[in-house]
Amino acid sequence: MQARTPIIAFFSQTADSNTKWWTWLAVFWFAIMIWFYGQIFFSVLMGTVMYISDPASIQAVMEGQSSTADILQASRYRLAARLIFAGSLISFFLYLLRNKFSDKPRKTVVTIASISAVVSFAALIYLNIAGSSPEDMNMLNDWMSKSPLVYLFMLMMFPPMAIGLWLGVKYVQKRTVLSLHTAHFTFRWGRMMFAMLVVWAIASIITYGSHITGASPVKLVFDPTKFWMYLPVTLLFIPMQSATEEIALRGYLNQGLGKYIKNPWAVFVITSAAFASLHLGNPEVAETVKRHSVFVALSGYFFFGLFACILTYIDGGLESAIGMHVANNIFAAAIVGYDNSALPVPTVFKVGLNTGLDSLLLIVSLSLVCLIMYLTRRPLILARPTPDTFPGDIYRRHLNE
Repeated sequence: MQARTPIIAFFSQTADSNTKWWTWLAVFWFAIMIWFYGQIFFSVLMGTVMYISDPASIQAVMEGQSSTADILQASRYRLAARLIFAGSLISFFLYLLRNKFSDKPRKTVVTIASISAVVSFAALIYLNIAGSSPEDMNMLNDWMSKSPLVYLFMLMMFPPMAIGLWLGVKYVQKRTVLSLHTAHFTFRWGRMMFAMLVVWAIASIITYGSHITGASPVKLVFDPTKFWMYLPVTLLFIPMQSATEEIALRGYLNQGLGKYIKNPWAVFVITSAAFASLHLGNPEVAETVKRHSVFVALSGYFFFGLFACILTYIDGGLESAIGMHVANNIFAAAIVGYDNSALPVPTVFKVGLNTGLDSLLLIVSLSLVCLIMYLTRRPLILARPTPDTFPGDIYRRHLNE
């Protein structure tokens, strides 16, 4: 009878498909590689925009990297990039050709493909850790505040990962793309939109309350010339960025770990910690670490991820979690921003960064969001029969929540 709870139904989406342990690793690796190639493509576009807009500053940056140490480091980065390209392509094509071989040669081919995948993944980790610096992040943030095109290309770096997961789920794990998003028989767009409206309403009320009490006063910074240039990018592409993070973490990673860890709350803690760690490079985290520990700096991200998991628990799908994430990011990128934000774009208001208070307000606001979404939940209608379905039973039936 476990299948009668929404979260078990969501985790059970991997049943009756090719979801052996190695497929989870293979699809994850494939999605990461697609994301890497997407980063390369959009980074080139960003660099082109930067160079056309201000060639002198880009030339100055390049000349500043002419020391012996910088040249040696650049050569290491090039080597890592070549290993990623070679390893990923070899692994991908050997995987496609594996069935062309008989049993014994096939094992050798799979082994070579696996080694190539590990090499490419290790090189990618090295490149991301050693190749990123606060200076690079500051330069990117500065350019995002100057150019809506750079802002657009930065947001477009996220969707390739979702595309990689969709392809991997469909062709490697042999299950539907819908099963990655929800246990419901269709994706509930209305539920997602309702979650967005709830988040905007609560965020507006709490922001206003914080302002009038003096706890966190806001300042009007509306610049119509810049604001209206950035708003279309925010409204069109923030949903792609936010949805990708939910699909990857609350969808794919939750389902993968849920297949082997029976306690969903243990899974939620792991994926929420992973979500928080992905934001280590954000400028507001760097600013907060100057006065507090890294755990305090990342606490807001951890709780945000945990509440997104709770919404997944309530709904048996990602609809509310995606809605919450999209609404939160649009609110931060268009309505109320703050200094040292990861989204340094024009907003209507601006508020000071106060990590302790911000984390507390986040917990209060998202607790209210989860309560409202719980009280307004509807019965889950399965996309396929559950293990306890008897022959002749209705294919799509309500689950008791």
